[in-house]
Amino acid sequence: MSFVQGILVARWLGPELYGVAALVMSVPSIVYTFFDARSAEASVKFLSEFDAKGERERALAMCKAGYAVDFVIAGMALLVVLLLAPWAAKSVVKRPETGWLIILYGSAFLPRALTGTSYAVLATLGRFPTIAFVNMLTDILRIGLVVSLIALGWEVAGVVWGNAIAMAVTGLLYGASAYGLAKSQWGRSWLFADWAYLKGRRKEILAFLAFNDLNALLGMIPKQLDVVILGYFRNPMDVGFYKLAKSLAATVGYIVVPLQSVVYPNLSRLLAINNLALFYSRIRQLVYRVGLPLGLSVLIGILFVPWLIPLLFGQAYQPAIFLTQMLLVGYGIWLAFFWLRPTYLAKGWFRQWTSGIALYTFTFVVLSIACVPAWGAKGASLAQVLTTTFFHLYMGCYLYVSSRNSRKAV
Repeated sequence: MSFVQGILVARWLGPELYGVAALVMSVPSIVYTFFDARSAEASVKFLSEFDAKGERERALAMCKAGYAVDFVIAGMALLVVLLLAPWAAKSVVKRPETGWLIILYGSAFLPRALTGTSYAVLATLGRFPTIAFVNMLTDILRIGLVVSLIALGWEVAGVVWGNAIAMAVTGLLYGASAYGLAKSQWGRSWLFADWAYLKGRRKEILAFLAFNDLNALLGMIPKQLDVVILGYFRNPMDVGFYKLAKSLAATVGYIVVPLQSVVYPNLSRLLAINNLALFYSRIRQLVYRVGLPLGLSVLIGILFVPWLIPLLFGQAYQPAIFLTQMLLVGYGIWLAFFWLRPTYLAKGWFRQWTSGIALYTFTFVVLSIACVPAWGAKGASLAQVLTTTFFHLYMGCYLYVSSRNSRKAV
């Protein structure tokens, strides 16, 4: 459904307004990511452990800590968006009248703050049907709002309003779903949990959050700042072609995100009970039976792009064909190595992952500075593909060598 919405929005708005909408929503997203500690991943790791060991009070205290962190981050991000909106509208979007839309979209991150820890509770307790239902319901709402508002002539404002409302509703639905589940599973409301039960684990939890925050900040540059860089050096039209290509390639995430959602709690639980044999067996299954076949299927799908884009989006988007093909190479590699991040986080290798992300980001910045001003959207696509490929191959080799050495030592 999201894919269909993308087709309709791109056709109705045209490349230039499509690029404007992308830039308006990218600015608050980048600000939020700058502060985001991605507490959901920390919550999944520690909630999986506490639940497996029957430590109910610790699980409730972890919930309270996760929600507190998320709301602080959302509040800080909104303040920065309020300050940056006038400059971003003028210098990045190049349309001063869009400043209020930037603020509107940034405001939706406050109710969205309920999503992270609520998702962690649902994933830890295996409520994936609930997660699917909430995601599907809010996707229907978002698509209905965006398409209806654009049809009514709201154009860019319709895209921003639709996404902002859906984002807020997502947080509220996740919060309501997780609240009752946590209460029934662990005996009482997390609102009355005692911080003292995290004593002895606070340093580890804070370290996870700190490294995750740094990971998110570094990872933001290749994943989100590319649109802003392209808008700054080029124009909304170029951004429109690149955004469409990236949106098409990013449909791979419809597979990656659910896979990681299921794998991460499972791997964390296996390590919590010290079942290393099954842990490494599970990783091998993920590599050869899931990751590699799916990654190869994406590469084969590249052949159909020249036929697909003109059919779905019209001849005006012809320049997006080559960009989409390039980006699909990188996203196919991401899919093949989808198991990497859950494995590193489950093992507690925060420093190693952060070092890899730092190298990834540095490589992307160097390539972007060299390629984007000269080649525009093609340069941004090339920088994405090369850095993604290098990063996953490097981190995969490091995991293999380190794990083999540790098992030999044992």
